[in-house]
Amino acid sequence: MLSFVMLVYWSVMWLILVSLPFICVLLAVGFFTLFERKLLAGMMLRKGPNKVGFMGLLQPFSDAGKLFCKEVNIPSCSNVLPFVVAPMFMLMISMSLWILYPFKSVSVLFIFGILQFLVTAGVAVYGVMVAGWSSNSKYSLLGSVRSIAQSISYEISFGLIVFVLVFMSMSFFIQEISFWQEGAFMFVYLYLMGLILWMVCILAENHRAPFDFVEGESELVSGFNVEYSGGLFALIFMSEYGSMLFSSILSACLFFGGSEMFISVIFLFFDYFFVWVRGSFPRMRYDKLMKMGWTIFMVIPLMFVLLVFFIICF
Repeated sequence: MLSFVMLVYWSVMWLILVSLPFICVLLAVGFFTLFERKLLAGMMLRKGPNKVGFMGLLQPFSDAGKLFCKEVNIPSCSNVLPFVVAPMFMLMISMSLWILYPFKSVSVLFIFGILQFLVTAGVAVYGVMVAGWSSNSKYSLLGSVRSIAQSISYEISFGLIVFVLVFMSMSFFIQEISFWQEGAFMFVYLYLMGLILWMVCILAENHRAPFDFVEGESELVSGFNVEYSGGLFALIFMSEYGSMLFSSILSACLFFGGSEMFISVIFLFFDYFFVWVRGSFPRMRYDKLMKMGWTIFMVIPLMFVLLVFFIICF
């Protein structure tokens, strides 16, 4: 009996320790939405959320409770199982990125963390594709197709920019790339153009303004998620913001590195950048975005890759 109780106790403790980082990520997503709404409100000279709790600090919990308590409407003509599973799959992919959390205190290390990130980010488009197709709506399908085309176009330049950093550090290990920048040296000094291109690419990859065509186009109504409501919509929302936060922490690690405290400060800067761009720039035309992705954002990183490869070899 005692051994069974101990087994249950350690199983519960293991479950708590495994799930705790993901719970913290979801809490960070909630408070990032509050930070975004407060900052956008300041740009528009208004207060933003300030009623629920002290200065609106409990607003994320109120919004989450409201979303998950709403009725989930499933269209009668939809493919029910893929329709329900797609948001869960998107959230699972977003949370799996955080296994690569690039700090020194983690218990699991990925030697090929960069490749793992590129593969996981590439798989995320399948959730969008299934969500748009399973809704059995022309608006959802059109939104998912445009979202996938946008993601695939910028994943190529995304990978080229990353491989320049891999060539410079001679490692796919995220922690080792950060370790290279422990002192005064940072890769941003040598690769400032790459940082600028990278910041535009993460906006396009996460479908953020001015590239938020998934939710912004009037003819798409609301993109691939137009048929979703309640808790299923909340899962899609959390997956997008979770991916955005991981993009920020990865950007800080790849281009600035250094101590964990310094990476955390740069991480906050990238979070601010996401919100500032949304409040400052108008939405770009879709054809201009695709043209820019297949010309400028393809050619410049490729030139840097060839240059660094030539320097290393000769």
